[in-house]
Amino acid sequence: MLESILFSLTSKGVLEMGKRLSLVFAGMLFLAAACQPTSTATPAPVSPSAVENSATATHAPSAEPGSTAGLKVFTLDLSEPFYETAPKTWSPAPYAGPPLSLPLDLAGVANPEVLAGLTAAQRAFLAANGFVVIHSQEAQFNEIRYSTAYVQGQPFFRTVDEAYHALHLQFDDLLKSLERQGLRPQMLNLLTATRDQVRTYAGQAAGASIETDLALAEAYLEVAIQLFDPAASAPRVMPAEVEAQLKQIRDAGGRDKSALFPDFEDDYGAYKPVGHYAGDPGLEAYFRGMTWLGRVNFPLADAQDPSFKPSRLPLIITLALRQADVDGRAASDVWGEVNRLLDFLVGPTDDLGPVEYAALMDAVYGPAATFSDLADDSLWETFLASTADLPAPQINSTFVDWTAELEVEKGWRLMGQRFTMDANIFQNLIFDKVGALDDGTRRNFPTGLDVMAVFGSGAAMDELTRQGEMAFPHYEENLGTLKDAAEAQPESEWLGRAYSAWLYSFMPVVAEKGDAFPDFMRTAAWGLKDMNAALGSWAELKHDTVLYAKMAEGAGGGGPPTSEPAPSYVEPNPGAFYRMAYIARAIGEGLEWRIDPSVLDAAPPAWPDLGVRDTLYMMKQLADDLDNLGDAAARLLAGEDTADFRYVLTGCLGFHECEYTETPYNQPPGDPPEVPIVAAVSGSGQSVLEAATGYVDRIYVVVPLEGGLEVAQGGAFSYYELIQPREQRLTDDEWRQRLDEGEAPPRPDWTGGFSLEGGSATDALFFRVGDTYVVAEDVDYYNLRASPGYQAEILGVLGPGSYLTITDGPVVTSGDRWWQVSCEWCSFLDDSQAGGGWILENPDWVVRSY
Repeated sequence: MLESILFSLTSKGVLEMGKRLSLVFAGMLFLAAACQPTSTATPAPVSPSAVENSATATHAPSAEPGSTAGLKVFTLDLSEPFYETAPKTWSPAPYAGPPLSLPLDLAGVANPEVLAGLTAAQRAFLAANGFVVIHSQEAQFNEIRYSTAYVQGQPFFRTVDEAYHALHLQFDDLLKSLERQGLRPQMLNLLTATRDQVRTYAGQAAGASIETDLALAEAYLEVAIQLFDPAASAPRVMPAEVEAQLKQIRDAGGRDKSALFPDFEDDYGAYKPVGHYAGDPGLEAYFRGMTWLGRVNFPLADAQDPSFKPSRLPLIITLALRQADVDGRAASDVWGEVNRLLDFLVGPTDDLGPVEYAALMDAVYGPAATFSDLADDSLWETFLASTADLPAPQINSTFVDWTAELEVEKGWRLMGQRFTMDANIFQNLIFDKVGALDDGTRRNFPTGLDVMAVFGSGAAMDELTRQGEMAFPHYEENLGTLKDAAEAQPESEWLGRAYSAWLYSFMPVVAEKGDAFPDFMRTAAWGLKDMNAALGSWAELKHDTVLYAKMAEGAGGGGPPTSEPAPSYVEPNPGAFYRMAYIARAIGEGLEWRIDPSVLDAAPPAWPDLGVRDTLYMMKQLADDLDNLGDAAARLLAGEDTADFRYVLTGCLGFHECEYTETPYNQPPGDPPEVPIVAAVSGSGQSVLEAATGYVDRIYVVVPLEGGLEVAQGGAFSYYELIQPREQRLTDDEWRQRLDEGEAPPRPDWTGGFSLEGGSATDALFFRVGDTYVVAEDVDYYNLRASPGYQAEILGVLGPGSYLTITDGPVVTSGDRWWQVSCEWCSFLDDSQAGGGWILENPDWVVRSY
């Protein structure tokens, strides 16, 4: 049960938005650059069981196609913030770290061996830009980290990409645990109680005009119950129609008229479980059920059919929510709790729902309305006449020809899909909002570049210009409006929801880098790398929230000595890490005391699934790590020492990295989650646009370490966009199969500006003063000499398993490198007991002790 998932989000003021009824709805005001959804203040109580305190979105009237007239920016006012502490801040100052002027002479780096697998073009790019990404497609970020920093002793470069990936994994775990242990049983109890209440109205409907709508209301709820629980008892009303509807959903085809509601056209491909839902029967059932509640729309009018008669089904279900009992509580309260949880995690609903209808019902039928009142045809006509000023959705998820029709076709959904800023950006940058070219060409699909351009990416603006997008009549104008609104939005408004806070964290990533940053971060190539990192994380965010976020539619201790991790470097972008830390801490600490203990402490189904309390604890741990990475990045830029951050820079990041790192002392219980994911982000016609990440690419960056230059290595996202038929939306496994079989589409052209094909990673052991090495088991002997060189006295012959700690060096004689070592844990093949001496550097004869 989720009895204590309470988000008391109320507004202190009411915004006037043109012609409206004098109704005030529960909720919170929310800015989302241009075409903003807002919600108004909590109404006075209308009945003891009224649907109250729900965060829901209402909107400004729709403008004409292609126009941005009437778009407003509103402010957010939370009487109870989700999480009060703001992110740490960083004040830019001129870069004070060791200089690193471009172009570079790679002959001057201390570890050139790691470049052996790079092509000539990749080496030239590295010299010119200070970094290069190779399209290596490796399995895990974690494998690059551990192999580089621990096994080889090479410098590790911790990227924002890896940090975002850790945040995605923790967030995805949280959603899965909440959905399994709380939301699915809660929604099933809610729907069953509401269905049972609807059944009690049957005797009052016989022979009345509302009778058909009552039967449809019960059938609608029966479909939902059957989806949430395929073992539920058979429906009592319209069984053939219910079964036909269920078959449509389970077949997951494309666009089609609903078997139960023939006037409604749906995209049945959207019911195919994807993301973390695919493959888990319980989560698949939850996915289909919530999709039904979020997609099926009951319009108040039809732009194409003036004779259309709206259904009283929404009124019936809204009344039943008020009157039904769920374990001693009003069903409306249970609905409100679930709605508030999803509101914070993702965003406000973009459609009319129980809150709006309850308020209008009170005005028309009175606060103590009964089913008999709903059956009164004259009052029904009064209700319909009063709906003209109800808000229209801003994101088109149906199949209208023009977005202006959304004002006419506004409708009710029981658990409407969520408004998000990126979907709103998409809606305003595709047909019909941007118009068409003179030859009739339409911009039917957006691209992730649109989102990054709004958030300040100069690389995205340049690429959109190169692709010719500015030629669409209203594209540049609308993009400018959205960009201005995003820049003007106060931080407090970004931080009101986890989803918007995540988007907010992209801004310091894609922002132009000035003199506060080292030279390699000020190149055009790095701007493309930054955009790629943000897009990779954005694809993961869309993947995790695919069920809830509305998708825009185009109209139309002890033992032998060990080495410390290698000196390493963090991508010096403090603002990005601080904002990621805020997201993790806000969820981890802000949710913990709001969730009922019965859910918080419920046992997960089986390892490696985590319980809710576990996922929240992991979120808080990750927040601390991300804040530390931000602190380390700030020190690098200020030219300050980061030695005490060595374990922060190279340690495991998040539960999955820590649990699934295979070391001599830890054998993980299974495989970590695979990196590639895919999610549908927009639709047009019979197709959907999907954003995806592939396997991990490797980044090489020349960085100043220990008084010289070294090549550090890390992981980077690989990003894809592809168009699929609606009925062939890809699951993660299907997408991974394409990658594994070489059937993935080409990456976007712009990725060639920082990521080069070919080449391969090279493992190379790095010898460093202070590190410890073990003589390999297959080595017959290793001479320990009194001084560097082949002519020096042999103090002893080391056997396999000897531990050598480097104390000085290297000394180069006749082209060979020699190191002085201590020998406290050595085994000798003779009778010598030498405590130290000199050894020849040979990476084939030793392995690093870690």
